[in-house]
Amino acid sequence: MQTETPSSFRLICFPESAHSTAYYLSLSELLLPTVEVLAIQYPLHSGVEDGEDGEDGERLTGSPELVDRIFGALGEWMDRPIAFFGHRAGADLAYRVAERLERETGTPLLTLFVSGRTAHWDMDLGPPALGCRIVALAGEGDPKAPLRGVRAWRRRTSGRFDLEVFPGSRGYLDSSRREVVNLVHDQLLSQVPVDAEWELGAEDKGA
Repeated sequence: MQTETPSSFRLICFPESAHSTAYYLSLSELLLPTVEVLAIQYPLHSGVEDGEDGEDGERLTGSPELVDRIFGALGEWMDRPIAFFGHRAGADLAYRVAERLERETGTPLLTLFVSGRTAHWDMDLGPPALGCRIVALAGEGDPKAPLRGVRAWRRRTSGRFDLEVFPGSRGYLDSSRREVVNLVHDQLLSQVPVDAEWELGAEDKGA
C-alpha cells in the first residue's frame, strides 16, 4: 500500500490490475484532504497483469492467499474509519476482504464501493455477509456488467444499498471522473462519525 496525505478517514482502493495503482492514488488530488487515499499494489506474479476480465480476473477474485495478505496488511491502517473502492475484478476482492474484516474484527466499513462488476457468486442463500453500506457504480451500456447483475450487490449486505449509473460503458472512471469523485466524497462525509466530525469542524476553523 502507498499513502498520500494523513487525514480523518481512509479510502482503500482495489484496482483491476497490477499496473493501475497510480490512477487510484491520483484521486487524492480531487478529493478533499480529509480523505486519505491508499491503493493496493498486487504482486506482479499474482497473474493480474493486463486489467482485462477473464482468466486473470478470476485469479484475482479467487485468491485466498491474496485476501490473507491484504487482510493482514490492514492492521496498521485501522486507526481511522475506512472505506473500500474496488473496480472490476478488484470489486470482488474488496468484497472478500470486507467480509473477512467484519467477520473477524466486528469492524464494519463506512462504505464498500463496487465498480463495473456484477455480483455473480453463488451466495444468495442465507443472510447477507456484510452490514455496511454498498454503493455500486456502473456504466449504462456496459455489456460485461449489465445493470441487473450490478443490482444483485443489494443481496450482499443488510445495510443500505445505492446504485449509481454513469453514461457510456466501461470508461466512466475517466469520462465521469469528477462525478465519481463527488459521489465517493459525499457518501463518505454522510457517514462521518461524531469524533471525526468534530475534527473536520476544527480543521475548517483553522484549529
